[in-house]
Amino acid sequence: MIDESLYSLEIPLAAWCLLGAMLVCMIVAGAIMWPKLIRVRRRVATDNETPLPAEGYPSVSVVVYAQSAGSNLRTLLPQILQQDYPAPLEVIVVNDETDDDTENIVSELELDYPNLYMTFTPEQSRSLSRRKLSITLGIKAARYGVVMLTDGNCRVASPLWLRRMMRHMVSGAEVVIGYSQIREAEETRPLARRFSFDRTLESTRWLSAAITGHPFRGTACNLAYQRKLFFDHKGFSRTLHLKYGDDDVFVNEITSPYNTAVELSDEARTILVEPLVNEMAPVERRRRDFTARMLPQRPYLSIAFTSALWWGWALCGIGASIIGLPSLIPAVISLVLSLIFCFTAMTQWRRTATALGDRRLYWSLPWLRWARPIRTFAARVAARRRRRENLSHII
Repeated sequence: MIDESLYSLEIPLAAWCLLGAMLVCMIVAGAIMWPKLIRVRRRVATDNETPLPAEGYPSVSVVVYAQSAGSNLRTLLPQILQQDYPAPLEVIVVNDETDDDTENIVSELELDYPNLYMTFTPEQSRSLSRRKLSITLGIKAARYGVVMLTDGNCRVASPLWLRRMMRHMVSGAEVVIGYSQIREAEETRPLARRFSFDRTLESTRWLSAAITGHPFRGTACNLAYQRKLFFDHKGFSRTLHLKYGDDDVFVNEITSPYNTAVELSDEARTILVEPLVNEMAPVERRRRDFTARMLPQRPYLSIAFTSALWWGWALCGIGASIIGLPSLIPAVISLVLSLIFCFTAMTQWRRTATALGDRRLYWSLPWLRWARPIRTFAARVAARRRRRENLSHII
């Protein structure tokens, strides 16, 4: 015989209040995050369908920052130099004191491509960020009015990469923010889900902000701006004390709702080929967290608030289930609400990750979302302990 108390409606008011709070947390969390996910993937679809202008493309100087990228340059440089681009194009490789065969590879390719050049970062440079110095040297060496930045460890997704990025310059944009995927290697698979979650979450944050007219960062693997804009803002002079920040702090300085465009089409992407993702992902996270304090805080607070709401609805559901005992009705309501919310969140996330060409997380998403605040706190602590890694020697 079934115990009638298990489905009794005589439930304490506190349990009903917690169930109400749980529902509110879910609604608010969805209202904050889901529009961002939808906005990004709709922009991908729109950019894929947008036709390219027939003429009016500017002359472009592609600056390739090369640090231990010799083996990949043999593939990357022909991909850039053979772009289907109707205007003058030059490629400048900035060799940042590498021990590989970068110089030999570029010298060989220069025989076939007269518009390929190479410059070097001085070996004695120790008091400044070598990356920023390298990019500055490349931009100073550029002959054309538009600079396209990428990394020596990248690949270009399509022969129409430059056309797709530069179509916004035709329309009058001064800055074009692109997207760069990461190709997962075999050794990344044990942590692939976590890396993929972090990448998609971060990308959704800054891409969504840029799409809505509030750009605050980009990626140096796929970023274009007017050369004049670089010198008008005195280059990286405001962040000389930082080793990094060239694609977030600097982008935040030069962008506005009126001069910036976002390009997310499949053909406009670069693909980062990073053989040591397991080692580099935590380092990249510490760099981003260190420079985040110099950027607009609204996007970061939005993500933090959403994480708090995820924990809030989970704890409210658990609390309602316990307080409602011996009746199982609060537990059943909590479970049903949780399943509806999680399946909706997983579906939205999967669609956006697919649009960005990333791993399509599903069942692991809720657990990664709940673990995010813990990992963020650990990364912030690590960033503060190793703050000297992010500061130049002029401090």
